Amino acid sequence: MSPHFLSLRRNVVLLASLVLIVALTLGPTGGDDVVEISELGDVVHAVGRSDTSFLLDFSLEAAANVLLFLPFGAALGMRGFSIGKTALYGFVLSAAVEAVQLLLISGRTTSLDDVLLNTLGAMLGQALLSRSTAARQPAP
Repeated sequence: MSPHFLSLRRNVVLLASLVLIVALTLGPTGGDDVVEISELGDVVHAVGRSDTSFLLDFSLEAAANVLLFLPFGAALGMRGFSIGKTALYGFVLSAAVEAVQLLLISGRTTSLDDVLLNTLGAMLGQALLSRSTAARQPAP
C-alpha cells in the first residue's frame, strides 16, 4: 500500500472513532434534567456484591465503556503512539467527555468509573492492534 493511502486510512479511523465517541456520549438521553455524579465506587461496589442483577448491569455498562474506546486506542496505535501516550490521550478525551456531560448535557451521569474504563478501552485497543500487527509480521 502507498504511504498516502496508509496515512488516509489512519486519519479516517481516528476521525471515525472520535465521531462514534461524540455521537454516543454527548447526546441528550431524554432523562430528567438532574445532574448525577457517580464517584469512583461502582467498580469497588460491584466487587463486593453478590446481587447478580446489579453485577450484570454493571458488567454490561463497563463493557460498553471499554468497547467504545477500543477503536480510538487502535487509531492511536496505527499512528505509532506508545501505550503510555494512548493511555494519556484516552484519559484526557474521556475526562473531557465526562466534563461536557456534567456541564452541558442534561440527563447524563458523570462518572469517574467511566473515565477509568474508557482509558482502559483505549489502551486495550492499542494493545490489540499491536499484537495483531506483530502476529502478521513474518518471522526473521
